[in-house]
Amino acid sequence: MAARVAQSLPRIQAPIGHIHQRLKTARIDIHRGRLEILRRIVTRLVREERFELKYNRAIEARPYAERLIQLAVERGANDEYTMEMVNWWVMEKDLVTKLFDVLVPRYEGAEQPFTSIYQLPKQRVEGYIRKKRVIYSHMDVAILELNGNPFPSVIAEPEERSCSLLNVLLGEALKKNLGGELQ
Repeated sequence: MAARVAQSLPRIQAPIGHIHQRLKTARIDIHRGRLEILRRIVTRLVREERFELKYNRAIEARPYAERLIQLAVERGANDEYTMEMVNWWVMEKDLVTKLFDVLVPRYEGAEQPFTSIYQLPKQRVEGYIRKKRVIYSHMDVAILELNGNPFPSVIAEPEERSCSLLNVLLGEALKKNLGGELQ
C-alpha cells in the first residue's frame, strides 16, 4: 500500500547494524538525545567529509548519512519530502546547498556506498577522580568519510617494488635455478 502512495528507494549498499548503540548526551532525554547526536554526526560529515569519532557512533550514523545522500541523489532538491528530511538532518543551512551542489553531482550514477568506515587502533583515555589521574580505559575510534572526498586516501596504495634490489636478485636466482633444471 505504501509503495503505491510514495515511490520507494532502493536498498542502501552500506551494512546496517541491528543493535542500537548506546548514544548518550547530557541534558537531553535518552531518545531525543540519541537523535541529536546522530544529527550532529551527519551534519559534521557533510561539512568536513572525513572525521574521527567513536566507533559505535560511526556504525550507528552511517546508514542515516547513506539514506540522506541517496534520497538527495534519487529525488533531488525539488521534492518536498527530500527537502524536509535534509533540513532536519543537516543542522547548518549553508550545508544544504553543499549537499545538492557538490555531493549530489559527485554521487550521481554511483552504485557503491557513499561512505566508508575505517577502524583505528584503540586510544588510551585517562579518567580523573578528585583531580587525580587514576582510571585508564580504551576507546574504539573510527574514521567516517564520504567517498570521493578531496583528502588523501586513509589506506595507502601499495608501492610497486618490482625494481627493488631484493626482487631483482631473487628474480635472477629463480631464472638461474629454473634454467638449470630445464637443461
